[in-house]
Amino acid sequence: MVDLHIHTAASADGEYSPKEIIQLAKANQLQAIAITDHDAVSNVEEAIYWGIHCGIEVIPGCEFSTIYKEKWLHVLGYFIDYNDPDIAHWCETIKKGRMENVDAQIARLREAGFYLDKEKVLEDSPQPMPICYSRAIFLDDRNNHNPLVNQYRFQENHMLRFCTDWIVTGRPYNAPQYIPVVQDVIRLIVQSGGVPILAHPAATLSISDNSLLRDLLGFGLMGIEAFTTWHTKEQEDHYFQFCRKNEIVATCGSDFHGKNKPNIRIGQVRNNRYEVVELLKGLSRGK
Repeated sequence: MVDLHIHTAASADGEYSPKEIIQLAKANQLQAIAITDHDAVSNVEEAIYWGIHCGIEVIPGCEFSTIYKEKWLHVLGYFIDYNDPDIAHWCETIKKGRMENVDAQIARLREAGFYLDKEKVLEDSPQPMPICYSRAIFLDDRNNHNPLVNQYRFQENHMLRFCTDWIVTGRPYNAPQYIPVVQDVIRLIVQSGGVPILAHPAATLSISDNSLLRDLLGFGLMGIEAFTTWHTKEQEDHYFQFCRKNEIVATCGSDFHGKNKPNIRIGQVRNNRYEVVELLKGLSRGK
């Protein structure tokens, strides 16, 4: 079994060290995992080191933030050259943009009527992901009587749902910041020898957005994360059939983070056979 979408503490919304991730993978009897931090590759080498010691294959990866036709998208890059200076520069640019946007994003949410403290937003990282703002809102007792917040409070993964509905790029309470276009992200991944895969498309797309997906294939996308904790069974089937019809790879990943997604565990994904790793290796340059 494999899990091809895992975050370490190098992600602004991740929790665990590379060693702890490998230990969790071992405990869940996984053969291979991919380290896919948000716009960061700083923990890949350490994860590979511990993977060798524990008998877990570690695929170097990254989850890149991007946008296309005003849609917020994430593209996973597998088997990238994590020492590539272009990758490092790219990640640093995105990190800087997040840090510079903190005050504007907090101000936008306060204008919308939410209470949140900057210290809580920055509790885990100086370059917070959107879910960090959502978490700060839900942990602030002053929002207990906010009807919009309370609509989500008892839903599964409520902080994540609130975040994707209201805070991420293109949503009503987002403070815009620089996000690269998807064409450039795909080009960067391919140039570094990697395989570009669209992560959890149903997070921001509907199953009627097949024409947009075909645009991405024209830019060089090689697969879709069909099996993920983000998707319903109907969505999984839809994206799996899309992959089959278009002869691209259907991948699988839990999108494990830790406390920010407390109901998700490593390896919690269907159709996670090792064969998908072999398909990705066949697509990557020089593997």
